[in-house]
Amino acid sequence: MLFPGQVVMPDELEMLARVCRTACKEEALPLNSRQAQTLASHVLKLFLNGLTGEEELLSAERNRMKRQVHVDALKQPPARQGLVSNS
Repeated sequence: MLFPGQVVMPDELEMLARVCRTACKEEALPLNSRQAQTLASHVLKLFLNGLTGEEELLSAERNRMKRQVHVDALKQPPARQGLVSNS
């Protein structure tokens, strides 16, 4: 965990970039997309809050993405069934 006055070291920054690249590749997200920016922000937040291992960060991000897919599916209106015409 970082405390005031501490910095992210170059090896940690490279590890965070690997996590983001891997997660983006798995989800077919372009690295310059808004979704990739959100993903990177989340990974950094996890890191700053104490999740410092590459695999645990990747696992946490995969779980977040799975939950997000589920939440997005719940937000979708139900599919409309074909309307039957009585003409």
